[in-house]
Amino acid sequence: MRSARTGEAPDLPAPEVPAEAAEYRRQLKADLLGVFVRRAEELGVGVHRLDDPGQLVAAVARLCEGRRTYVEPALHDLGAALGELGVPLVYWDRVAEAEVGVAGADYGIAESATLVLLARADRPRSASLLPPVHVALLREDRVLPDLFGLVERLDGLPAALVLTSGPSRSADIEMSLAVGVHGPGIVHVVLLPPVGQEGRAGRQTKTRRHT
Repeated sequence: MRSARTGEAPDLPAPEVPAEAAEYRRQLKADLLGVFVRRAEELGVGVHRLDDPGQLVAAVARLCEGRRTYVEPALHDLGAALGELGVPLVYWDRVAEAEVGVAGADYGIAESATLVLLARADRPRSASLLPPVHVALLREDRVLPDLFGLVERLDGLPAALVLTSGPSRSADIEMSLAVGVHGPGIVHVVLLPPVGQEGRAGRQTKTRRHT
């Protein structure tokens, strides 16, 4: 395959947003976060909005509930803080034993409540796909309206791109729906305030418990 390549990128047209979608996208953008939260909860995702990043460690520790937890290397400081609170941590060589995987999400897509994780050395895909419980951290200002918004934001593609919408579902066998067969059966999203808006007054932390 490499020998057949010319070395030049294929001349593909840039994706264009259909004109008919303009009004739909305008409505999405008017309430990006609200749409994301509603669609996520419809999919069975636990959504937890924090007033301040200082609440993050305690919030994630509650979600881990003493279970064996793998924290991706990109969140090293969070992993150390969870360990000090007594959360049992497992590391890469025992990631298959993890009951909870904690990973950062690079973007969220409001239209489908999709989490977008760009693969890199300190963000292995196993953290979000292997443990039965996935805890994703997402900044509110990283929520995009739709896939067109994601394409506009990306500057090239990484080696791998993970897009997940809610818990893993499969109906391959006799159309009988099974949850958690090919990935996490429980998903939590912890929403962090945008940079510069930490400690917003008047917001009530919303926590839904999924067991």
